[in-house]
Amino acid sequence: MEPRKIALLTPSVRLLGARRSLLALAKALDTSRFVPIVVCPRRGDLEEELRKAGIATHIQALPPWRKAKSWLMIPFHVRRLRQWARDLDIRLTHAGEPHSLPYGLRVGRKLRIPTLSHVRLSVTERMIRNYDLAKADGIVAVSHAIAEPFRALLDDFEKRVRVIYNGLDVDEWRRAAGDAQTARREIRRQLGLAPDAFLVGHLGLISRRKQQHLLVEAAKCIAARREDCHFLIVGDPSPAEIEYGNAVAVAIERGGLTERITIWPFRRDIEPVCAALDVNLLISSDEGFGRVAIEAGAVGVPTIGTRIGGIPEVIVEGETGLLVGVSDAEGLAAAIERLAADAVLRRRLGEAARQRVEREFTIEVHTRRIMDLYEEVLEAPI
Repeated sequence: MEPRKIALLTPSVRLLGARRSLLALAKALDTSRFVPIVVCPRRGDLEEELRKAGIATHIQALPPWRKAKSWLMIPFHVRRLRQWARDLDIRLTHAGEPHSLPYGLRVGRKLRIPTLSHVRLSVTERMIRNYDLAKADGIVAVSHAIAEPFRALLDDFEKRVRVIYNGLDVDEWRRAAGDAQTARREIRRQLGLAPDAFLVGHLGLISRRKQQHLLVEAAKCIAARREDCHFLIVGDPSPAEIEYGNAVAVAIERGGLTERITIWPFRRDIEPVCAALDVNLLISSDEGFGRVAIEAGAVGVPTIGTRIGGIPEVIVEGETGLLVGVSDAEGLAAAIERLAADAVLRRRLGEAARQRVEREFTIEVHTRRIMDLYEEVLEAPI
């Protein structure tokens, strides 16, 4: 059988968690069975990484589905995408996030091919309705927490909703991270810290959802008690979060924490930064999975996360990391101090996290489950 072409649709090319997961999937698909072509709304970081990996891309604007300013252009872009899919004999469309699903559905229904959507963050009934999620032939939820809202809305929930955890190319990640001790020394040198300084990291988008302000509050609690504890935030705010990013920077300065907390802009070579940490933070107020926790786990770094969404499915409390309340700055400070004071516990959690990543969160496991789903929906009548 000839390999079938799959259109992977993404609403953004920023290399954040959702797009890193899409990139990992596209690189890992068995091209003797499925050939991915990634539809990108513009050129950018994701499109560049795809080209480096030899993965075909198609530049096609996908205007925001729910924005009034897009309404006049949407029919044009749907027709253009549909013609492209027909010409290339695309056999399945897979939206990497719900925002691009309406385009995939309108291509799929006209060409009589199935459409899937990944769902990576919690959704409301309104969002399910606005982005036509109930019309998808299959929903890929990144955690059971993300899948659950669909249960009350879909009569065929068990058939159409599949929980498939994100996967990491562990070998590639570790190669990019390099030697942990070398990374540890180099990152601390760049930060102007002593080689044995205790370093806590928060890696990813700067946003209200990711709660960098909670890190600042915890740092205030810790500062008077520990002189060796430092924090590194790596990331940029989205255009809608500039004000929040500025507020975090002001809070650091007003709290007298400029010597304790450093903010670095987004960087592609995040792997050695991750490997250099003593503790990783995933303290979101809403999180479907939390890819950064498995990235840290792959290099033996434990994560402190919040008890929200899919995070407790990724971090096993007291076994691969620690969990705290969503808005509990004092609890977060206590968890950080606990790990700072107990190197044996820190190593045990990091090692257990590494083993769990290798067992449950590899790209091989993820891709096998995705391809099995592709086969299933392709065999089903439309």
